[in-house]
Amino acid sequence: MRSLFVAATLLATAMPVLAQAVPAKPVVDTLTLRAHTRFLADDALEGRGTGTRGERVAAAYIASELKRLGLSGVGPDGGYLLPVPLRAARVEPSTQLVVRGTIGDSTVFRHDEHFVLNTGGAAAFRDFAGDVLFAGSPAEAAEALAGIDLRDKVVAVRGPLGAEALNLVPSWTEAGVTGVVLLVPDAGQFDLYVRSRGDTRYFVAANVQDPVWQPALPVIIAGPELTASLMSGAPEMRDRAVAVGRSVSVDVEVTERELPAANVAGLLPGRDPARRNEYVVYTAHYDHLGISVPDAAGDSIYNGFSDNAAGVAMLLAIAEALRDDPPARSVLFVFLTGEERGLLGASYLAAESPVPLESIRALINLDAGAPPAPPVSWRVALGADNPLAPVFEDVAREHGWTVQLGAASPNSDYWPFLQRGVPAAFIIPGEVWENTSPQERDALRRRWDRYHQAGDHYHPDFPFSGLQRYAEFALAVGLRVAGS
Repeated sequence: MRSLFVAATLLATAMPVLAQAVPAKPVVDTLTLRAHTRFLADDALEGRGTGTRGERVAAAYIASELKRLGLSGVGPDGGYLLPVPLRAARVEPSTQLVVRGTIGDSTVFRHDEHFVLNTGGAAAFRDFAGDVLFAGSPAEAAEALAGIDLRDKVVAVRGPLGAEALNLVPSWTEAGVTGVVLLVPDAGQFDLYVRSRGDTRYFVAANVQDPVWQPALPVIIAGPELTASLMSGAPEMRDRAVAVGRSVSVDVEVTERELPAANVAGLLPGRDPARRNEYVVYTAHYDHLGISVPDAAGDSIYNGFSDNAAGVAMLLAIAEALRDDPPARSVLFVFLTGEERGLLGASYLAAESPVPLESIRALINLDAGAPPAPPVSWRVALGADNPLAPVFEDVAREHGWTVQLGAASPNSDYWPFLQRGVPAAFIIPGEVWENTSPQERDALRRRWDRYHQAGDHYHPDFPFSGLQRYAEFALAVGLRVAGS
């Protein structure tokens, strides 16, 4: 008994020393993730559509959490809201497209049924007409159209344009192209566009220099019937763009209004005065699709549990893990509006950043859903010559994970910052999950993956260990940059 008492006494004496020698590692709490996603994906928030009451409730919730965690506001009034000057353009039912053949025949196609207006800037929602030139895929289009007079022509490509829009849209605008048609012959893919776009288009009422999501050139997405009408009997394209023998005229009717919207941001000041004015930025969008096309069960609320209540929850959990022991550099947490409508909040923030862009050492974006098991492989979109590449490789290697570094694309909120020279990256869970066979992984996906569907809602049985792993990878990378 005495020896046990002595051993216990020695252990108790040593515990403070051990605690000092091995500092506690910040971890992400799954209960925190569960609580945040449960609230944000509730029907009461009506899918957090951009500029809606539900989104404003979500913004108030996020701001209250930032205040509870003791983070500072960076808004114009010292608060947590960063207003974004958005406008909404509701597409009227009278919007239509007419295809005319060479023998005078014509066919009328209706918006939402046969085609949808794509996202665009303030000048994009207008009538256009012209003979149609087919230019292949976006990657082929520049070469296929070289040397061809494009004035008053409509260019059709197998859409979407993706990152190619950076070069194609400005060059087509300068060349006098009147409009663009993105051909989507797959009915399921077109239906996803219809549900995602809804009846309203959104744009920033400011010059954010974004030819991808807010071009001045009108762009429409053609569904299977319209694609077939345009391309039936068209000459085969061999390296050069071809005239399909048809013209289109598009009559666009929209009703515009101002839209109240804001990004939400909180700052955790760095502990090192010499590096406090350098930043690691975490981003996640908090909007989703709102109320849209009802599914087979009649559910019209697109709750957005995995896209992107999960990302918001991860950011708040990371902030909670860091608040009691801040790193050397400051950490800025930004929750963005309007991602689903064309990276609107991100585009405006990149153009009107509350901190100098050159002072951002890393921007880490979380917007890839909620994996239902812990990933041990990752994909990271960051583009070429990104100084963050070795950081991701080192952190992954230290944890026994694999990481594939890949090209950037305009599919999430890191894109506008990367285009302005900010070291930005988008973390995406990979295909290999811990203690999970490929068959089990696929079964989990079938059960839980409801991307852009009304069924993407919170469920108490959802396993949060994967989301915890996702957040802790992002936390580890951010700490590596913020502390070195």
